[in-house]
Amino acid sequence: MRKLDFYPRLALRSIRLNGKFYLPYLLSGAISAAMLYDILFLNMNRGIYALKGANAVQGLLGFGALVVALFSLALILYTNGFLMKRRQKELGLYNILGMEKRHLGRLLLWEGVYTALICIGGGLLLGILLSKLFLLLLCAIIRTSVPFGFEVPGEAVLYTVVAFGGIYLFTFLLNLFRLGRVKPIELLKGTETGEREPRTKWLLALVGFVTMAAGYYLSVTVQDPLRALGIFFIAVVLVIIGTYCLFIAGSIWVLKALRKNKKFYYQPRHFTNLSGMLHRMKRNGAGLATICILSTMVLVTISTTLCLYAGADRVIGSLYGREVQTYVFGGGPENREKVMAVYEQVLRERGVEGRNLTAFCAYADEPEYNWRTAAAPYFDRGVTEEVLGDPSGQVFFTYVGCDVDKDANTYELRLALESGVNDLCSDPTFAYDRTFTDDGRGDRFDYWSSLGGFFFIGLFLGSLFLMAAVLIVYYKQVSEGYEDVRSFQIMQQVGMTQREVKSSIKSQISLVFFLPLLAAACHTAGAFPMTKLILTLFGLSNTGLFGLCSLVTILIFAVVYYLIYRLTAREYYRIVRR
Repeated sequence: MRKLDFYPRLALRSIRLNGKFYLPYLLSGAISAAMLYDILFLNMNRGIYALKGANAVQGLLGFGALVVALFSLALILYTNGFLMKRRQKELGLYNILGMEKRHLGRLLLWEGVYTALICIGGGLLLGILLSKLFLLLLCAIIRTSVPFGFEVPGEAVLYTVVAFGGIYLFTFLLNLFRLGRVKPIELLKGTETGEREPRTKWLLALVGFVTMAAGYYLSVTVQDPLRALGIFFIAVVLVIIGTYCLFIAGSIWVLKALRKNKKFYYQPRHFTNLSGMLHRMKRNGAGLATICILSTMVLVTISTTLCLYAGADRVIGSLYGREVQTYVFGGGPENREKVMAVYEQVLRERGVEGRNLTAFCAYADEPEYNWRTAAAPYFDRGVTEEVLGDPSGQVFFTYVGCDVDKDANTYELRLALESGVNDLCSDPTFAYDRTFTDDGRGDRFDYWSSLGGFFFIGLFLGSLFLMAAVLIVYYKQVSEGYEDVRSFQIMQQVGMTQREVKSSIKSQISLVFFLPLLAAACHTAGAFPMTKLILTLFGLSNTGLFGLCSLVTILIFAVVYYLIYRLTAREYYRIVRR
């Protein structure tokens, strides 16, 4: 019996002894599982199905669930790779003591089982506890009533278990593959294996500069919104490639250039910083680039969806006008008075107060989006004059619409108005090509639900990206702290004071930590022209509002990023000064 429970007990002991590294790994896995369950819960919740605008939200939630699952896979693989690297020496020691690789495989199997049980079980528990809160938040954002009751959709639980069970199974198989390839002596050396000074990779730097410039060029030069949507992901891929190349190759070039400056280099804090950073910059640069990309994703995702949500009322007003409205295509300006007379008569007969009566004529292109955009400037106020606009347009149309009391049956009113307009069309003196009468309330709510859904998904995914950035920063600081212990001990032995050590540490952390934030802000600014055009596809063309939302998002994120810096820097100090 003791033999049967040897590996389970040893696995628990290993997890406990490596708690500093395992705890963030387990927390990130549990939170990711909780987020996947919650977004599936919202997508499958029976109360959501009964709400107005549910169809507009369902697709967004399904897309969000896919992104959470894929991103969770990438995050867990990344953190697992760091964890296994930190444990190489421990596994090597077991190997020296007589454990073969098949025995180490059993140990990893039990550790994987415990990890999966803790993360999936804890994640489901956390997700169930938070599910009602997320439902309240979603309903508040889309401005609808909150459904009563509490439920735990079985399919959401099943999909979460299957998804994360598959992720941890793949992680275990990957660990076995890595264990099979490594030599025992390499396991024993662990992270103590030094890295040679990297060469300046001019080709990689050139590729980074070209791809980065190409991505920025596409963003700045594109003029058509549909084309901007088509090439957006191409520009994103180019910028990601450029970011990694420049952080790896460009940073090496910068550090070597600083080393050539003898007045700068031969100072205690600069000498230590440059020497340590240069020898591990290939790996360090990739980590910094990852933090930069994640930070950019947070900024762009939240600023864009925030802008859509903040400008939703104006967007809806510009696309759908009044709550009841009629479009008459063809004919002449005289149609305006005739349709207005129908509106006034129907409203009077039904005892409904019509507010913000708007009536005008205009020219516009044929596609629905264009003539609605042409009418947009007149939806925010009641106008009753002719607005002919540009006579070179292909379609002449008349618009009449108004808002009504919230207690009025807009659907029945629309039918009555539609009947009245049809009677008008039977008059041979009424010239027209086609007409339609629209119940703007339903369209408004569906569109509002779409915009609110975008904002909710933006906050949801932004939180996931932020958690990933925090986790990577933490592991990076802890890893480099252990690597720098010996270096700073040597510096003190040759005469470096505690004050100089602290100053050197602060200088190094600040440089490494805030460089990704600065680059992320630049990427967000570079993406501004393209994302601004894409927002016009949603009917939002307020550049000032988008700029304000972007600035506010960057400032708030900078504050959060600084708090992360303070917390992780404290852990780094504690490690290198012990």
